[in-house]
Amino acid sequence: MKNHYERIKQYLFGSIERYLNIDDLMNDAERLPIFLATGSSDQGLTDGSTFASYMSHFILAYYMEGSPRYRDPVLLEKAYQGLCHYESYIHEDGSDDLLSTNFHDPAQTGFHVHAIYPATELIARFSKHTPEEDRLFEKIKEVLKKSGHAMATLGFHTPNHRWVISSGLAIAYRYTGEKEFLDAIEGFLMEGIDCDEYGEYTERSTGSYNNICNYSFMIMGYFLDREEFFEYPRRNLNLMYKFIEPDYTVNTLNSTRWDNGGEHTIAPYYPYYLLLALIDKNPEFAYMADAIHDKYGNSVFDFRTPFVLTLLTLHPELVARFDEITPKAPAKDQTCFLPNSRIARIYHPERNLTMTCLASRSPVFFQMNYGASMLQVRFAGSFFGDPHSQFRARSITPTADGFKLVCDENAGYRSQFDEKPETSNWRKMDHSKRQIINVQNFHTEITIHLLDDGATLDIETCGCERIPTKLEISMQPGGKLFTESIMMQPKAGDYLFLRNGNAQYFVDGLRYFEIDGGFGEHWNAEHMRGAFPVNPKKFTVAMTTSTPQKSSVTIRAKTLMK
Repeated sequence: MKNHYERIKQYLFGSIERYLNIDDLMNDAERLPIFLATGSSDQGLTDGSTFASYMSHFILAYYMEGSPRYRDPVLLEKAYQGLCHYESYIHEDGSDDLLSTNFHDPAQTGFHVHAIYPATELIARFSKHTPEEDRLFEKIKEVLKKSGHAMATLGFHTPNHRWVISSGLAIAYRYTGEKEFLDAIEGFLMEGIDCDEYGEYTERSTGSYNNICNYSFMIMGYFLDREEFFEYPRRNLNLMYKFIEPDYTVNTLNSTRWDNGGEHTIAPYYPYYLLLALIDKNPEFAYMADAIHDKYGNSVFDFRTPFVLTLLTLHPELVARFDEITPKAPAKDQTCFLPNSRIARIYHPERNLTMTCLASRSPVFFQMNYGASMLQVRFAGSFFGDPHSQFRARSITPTADGFKLVCDENAGYRSQFDEKPETSNWRKMDHSKRQIINVQNFHTEITIHLLDDGATLDIETCGCERIPTKLEISMQPGGKLFTESIMMQPKAGDYLFLRNGNAQYFVDGLRYFEIDGGFGEHWNAEHMRGAFPVNPKKFTVAMTTSTPQKSSVTIRAKTLMK
């Protein structure tokens, strides 16, 4: 395994002089607003954590042998100044603000604590109790006591916040010994840890909150001396093999949070693959750590890097394992079906192809990733508007050669009141006394038959007749589209109809998607009422008809060369 310890140390040592200038901005009325507005805080808003965030870097550079500023007291002075400046932003109740949305926010306090303080363990272990060391350590404990009280008493919002707060409390408890902090952690643990047997957390957020949970449990495992917490990131890392696309992006379609459908890479998982490769002597995790750093370089280093460096500095036995572990690539075929979260992932590594079938809140029910190229499929019917129009399968069932997705929608009308209402003011009427009558049904079944190079989608609708329907296939612009009668270079936002025959979309000179089985009956598609809006960054090929419907479309990922 490659020696990441040396890589990270050199990155830190090469950056430390720049970090040392951070405190010059604290009282600079001219430069500070510009600094904050250029991305160093949340949306350019003044966040005091900016000035404390480099404290771990200064502590590491002070205690790590080989540092160009080894045992230089200037580093501790800068760390102290930054922490004092941060403290001036903390409320009397110990909380911080997330200025874009949440105020007196204990979770934001937790995020700050486990970003700012991990290297404190180096002071606790290696301090020679110089005045500079003792002053900084006392200030850290003072601020942690305030922050810990906020985290222990002021609540939370989301599932992952419980673990963010718990990990912050674990650090605070380590250095203050406040029993209130440990009791609050145990209160969250009493609810049970929401990571299922497959490794998915509640929010299923491969692009964001997985990593927040993973980091939180790594922090808790270390600072509470409870290695059983490492099991949850370990489980999640094994799961992530199944969510990596051929270009090292991660599939986000199953997320219940803001990252759903977004473009995110595997890079943020780097520190967990690295640490657990060493802790577990896991050759597959070692391979992933090497591969991620090779692909993304020093961009993988972020606010979690000081925690990684701290552990490696404190545990030289882990550093020795870089030479002991021979990396081994994970299996290329990670095909799986996860019934808890209703998603299937199909791998054809020999074709550089993955496919995703899912029943979830996402309007995309089928996706193909062909190298770095992506194709997504949605279905909708103009049926009583949102939320009844867009196909979002309620169930996914394995079949002999694929999966069946089913969605049932029912909608109707309000009846008259049986008795005269108490008021004629519409907004004050008790509409719960009205019955729902004249109910109509829109039933859709989409059966996905998997092929070696793609899939056939059999679409069947029934129930209410004459509902206009549409199938949409969206792709990234930049290639060339051929049909039996036209050829064109689609641009972002283009919306095309395939009425019959097939289309070939060349993503480069050799590789292409082939779509076979077009149908077209009406134009009610691009702006269909109740359906999700078209993605303006892609172009769309649509097919339309009406209920009752039986249609079949085959999509393949092909190449001109065998």
